[in-house]
Amino acid sequence: MLEAVTDKVKLMFVCSPGNPTCKAIPLSDVIQLANSSYKGIIVVDEAYVDFSKEGSAVQLIQDYPNIVVLQTLSKAFGLAGIRCGFALGYHDVIQLMNNVKAPYNVNKLTSEVAVNAMKNVDVLENNIKILLEQREVVREQLEKIDFVVKVYPSDSNFLLVRLKQLTKEIYKQMADSGVVVRYRGSEVHCEDCLRITIGTEEENKACLEMLEKTYNELAAAAK
Repeated sequence: MLEAVTDKVKLMFVCSPGNPTCKAIPLSDVIQLANSSYKGIIVVDEAYVDFSKEGSAVQLIQDYPNIVVLQTLSKAFGLAGIRCGFALGYHDVIQLMNNVKAPYNVNKLTSEVAVNAMKNVDVLENNIKILLEQREVVREQLEKIDFVVKVYPSDSNFLLVRLKQLTKEIYKQMADSGVVVRYRGSEVHCEDCLRITIGTEEENKACLEMLEKTYNELAAAAK
């Protein structure tokens, strides 16, 4: 990233954990970027940070005023419907953002739901605990399936899974049957990969059953 930077670059985005990579960027790497000759803002997108053991770059802001951290209530809080996220950064940078933002960019109802969510952190922590437990259950089950080549390590609420074949066909047929995973085979280094988001125990079981059923049907048809 530093080799690609020119004087025209004003913002550098670091997605941690990444999508669809599932992996968190070590804070030591973020510090290396912040300490470099790059003079712009480093925006750390932490949409999935609640599922990661790496920790948040928020702790770096006081020492590195060129870091801005983005988080959201859409993932761990399960509040995607209110479309609310927030930025944390050095006061001078946040002031500049406030100077140019729309005057009423967050409505009152969204604000009330967001504030109530922040007051119920115990519920959030319990949700994360259950989801992480289910992530390991799904990982173990996937690794037992013979047409699964690899399940990548994850710091997020989803798993990146590489299949032997028929990946795009499986994705399409599962979607037609009402079980939606994400096809990521067109992304760099993600050939034959699906991204499977972790849900409830019942949802995860249904997804795995549909995955195996769909593969077997397609593989039989291809013979």
